[in-house]
Amino acid sequence: MDKARRIILVAIKLSLLTYAVLVGIRCVVDPMYSKYGGFIAGLVLPFLPEFVSKLFKCKFAFRLQLIYYIFLFVALDMGICMDLYKTVPYFDKVVHFFSGVFTALVGHYALVYFKVNKSPILFKAMFIMFFSMAIAVLWEFFEFGCDKLLGQSMQQLVSIGVDDTMYDLLCATVGAGLGGYLLTVPNLVEFLEEL
Repeated sequence: MDKARRIILVAIKLSLLTYAVLVGIRCVVDPMYSKYGGFIAGLVLPFLPEFVSKLFKCKFAFRLQLIYYIFLFVALDMGICMDLYKTVPYFDKVVHFFSGVFTALVGHYALVYFKVNKSPILFKAMFIMFFSMAIAVLWEFFEFGCDKLLGQSMQQLVSIGVDDTMYDLLCATVGAGLGGYLLTVPNLVEFLEEL
């Protein structure tokens, strides 16, 4: 990756971290603003690509990292911290759908990394879909943990029960299924491997 792209990624990451710190400060100063889940995720998730890169000794393409950071901004900063999940109809469901598509793309790259991308199409589609669904479940566990440990309402259990969680998982599964299907189309797979 060239220097200009590295600078862009570092600048975006610093912006995300700065915003997370500001959210943390506001949580301390304003007791009514309890966005601790967004604060914690905002401090940890920008470092996820580097952690995975070091753990598996792999490198992520610039575009994939850029998409990831844009997704973090939309999901964490706009959705959680700016309350768009509560104020914009279906914003939450759209974000969860695209999280399914994005994590399906990551699942595809996992197949390439582990050199099983030449497996039968059905196996690849199922792996990609289940990988993406597992990420969605882990996120719901995080929301549940924030609700129970930090007294938040990320899952909105008081107002709508488990419907929010189930619709989130359903939207992520539909996105994962679409991603799993698209990532097994030969021409698209060849295009993605060139990224």
